[in-house]
Amino acid sequence: MRLEAGSAATYPVTAAIAPLVPAPLRRVMRYGCVGLAVSLLYSLAVIGCVRALHPISPTGASVIAFIVTLPISYLAHGRVSFADRPYDTFQPLRFVFSTAVSFIVAVGGMYWITEIAGQSYLFGIVWTWLIIPALNFLAYMFWVFRTTRNKGGAK
Repeated sequence: MRLEAGSAATYPVTAAIAPLVPAPLRRVMRYGCVGLAVSLLYSLAVIGCVRALHPISPTGASVIAFIVTLPISYLAHGRVSFADRPYDTFQPLRFVFSTAVSFIVAVGGMYWITEIAGQSYLFGIVWTWLIIPALNFLAYMFWVFRTTRNKGGAK
């Protein structure tokens, strides 16, 4: 017998609990798990860059970390958080645009916190953890990985 990925036989505990949890809450939980993993990777990359590339500023480290985590984030959110949404050719472009906004918020926040406010870059990481997930979830849910808008399939 061949098990399909995501089938009840593959994940019996998940299959038993899933009907008890509303679909929107399941999406938030999937997004939260993926977001936590990506945020941890981003944080470790910032800390690693600050420590290993010592003359680099925290803002520069944030830029490098953002670039490193970008493709991982797209793949993870597309295949896990919003796997039930149909793919369309403009998803990557919409993801890049929404990520550019997130980039400005994250790097701008890091710059402001470290250079203007004179605080530790760790506060810049906290800023990113607090602001970016909420902004991205809304952008991904309603724009990047959106569902079809009409029955004709136009997006």
